[in-house]
Amino acid sequence: MPWDTNYHTWTMGSGTQALSAAVLLAISRSKVKNSTPEVVLPAYGCPDLVTAVVAQGARPVLVDLLPDSPFMSYELLSRALSDATVAVIAAGFLGMPEQLSLLASLCRERDVWLIEDAAQCFPPDCAREPIADCAVLSFGRGKPINLMGGGALLVRADHSASAADVLFGLPEETLNIGWKWKAKRLVFNFLLGRFGYGLLRRLPFLGLGTTVYKPLLDLHRLQLPGGLLLAGIRGASERSDIAADYVRELGFLAQRGWRAFMAEELSGGRRAGQVTLRYALLAPDRGIRDKAVDALNDVSIGANAFYGAPLPEIEGVFDILAGSAGECPNAKSFADRLVTLPSHEDVTGADASLIAATLDKITVQHKK
Repeated sequence: MPWDTNYHTWTMGSGTQALSAAVLLAISRSKVKNSTPEVVLPAYGCPDLVTAVVAQGARPVLVDLLPDSPFMSYELLSRALSDATVAVIAAGFLGMPEQLSLLASLCRERDVWLIEDAAQCFPPDCAREPIADCAVLSFGRGKPINLMGGGALLVRADHSASAADVLFGLPEETLNIGWKWKAKRLVFNFLLGRFGYGLLRRLPFLGLGTTVYKPLLDLHRLQLPGGLLLAGIRGASERSDIAADYVRELGFLAQRGWRAFMAEELSGGRRAGQVTLRYALLAPDRGIRDKAVDALNDVSIGANAFYGAPLPEIEGVFDILAGSAGECPNAKSFADRLVTLPSHEDVTGADASLIAATLDKITVQHKK
C-alpha cells in the first residue's frame, strides 16, 4: 500500500464503519471522563459523518466553512475545540484533501486526534505526509477505489498497539466476490453512463441522489480476498482524469460570476496524481445553479448538486443536533450554489465542450 511505511491497514465493513472505528479509537485514548466526548466536523458534508460520530455515543460539533470552499475555517475550528473534544474529522471533498498540515498543528497543540476522511480522495494525504493520527477510505460504489462495499481504517504506527487492543475485539466477516458481486458491479458501471443515468432520472421513486441520515447498526472488520484491494488501488491510479479539460473549457465562467474553486486547488503541485471523484463549480446563486443542473441533464450530462444542503438541514440530522448547531452561512451558500460534473472514465473532451456550450447559453440567458 502507498501508506504502509507509516500506517497499519484495517479493512472494515464500510467507509462509515471505518470512520466510526476511528472515533472509537479517539475516545478510547482520550482523557474525557465526566462529559460526552465531542468530535468536530465540517458543517457541509455527507450525513455519514454524523452517523459515525453518534454511533460511538459522541456529540458532533459543526464548524462552518471558509467562503466559497469545502474546507473548515481554521479560526472557527479553534473556537469549537473544548475540553471534551476527542477528535477533528478533516473531510476531503471530491478528490481534494482538507488542509491537513494546518489542522494538524492545532490538533497537536490541543491533544486531540486528527482523522483524515479520505472516502472521496485517493491517495489519502497522509500517504504523502503521516500527520493524521488515522485515515479512512471507502470502497463503496462510486468511490475512487470501487469494490462495491467495504472500507479501510489506516492507523498510524505509533498508535498501532493500542488500536489492536480495541479493533481485534470486533467481529470479522469475509467479502464474497461471486457472481452476485460481479453482476452488481456491471450494473453500477452501466448506470454511470449516459443512458443508465438518464433512465434513473426518469424513475424518481428510486430516490436517485437523495441525501438522508441513516443510523449505523453494525461495526465489523472485513476480510478481503487476496489482491482485491491492490487491484482496486491500481485501477484508481490508472484512471484518466477529465479535470484538465474542465479547467480549460470552463474558464470563461469566472467572468460571469462563477467560482472555479476546484481549478484553483488542482493547480497546486501537491495535487498532482490526485483522483477527481467529480468536478465542482460554484454558481453565482441557487437559481442559476438549478437551471444549470437541469440543462446539463437535459443533454445527458449527469450533473447534480451533491448533498444539496448543509448538514443541519439534511433530513434526520436536524433532530440529532437538537438545536446545538450554530449558524453556518458559508456552508449554506456552498450547498446552494454547488454544481458537480461527472469525472468517470467515459467522460470525454467532447463532453467537456458540450458542458461549456450549455453553461454558456444558460449564463447568457441569465444575464438577460
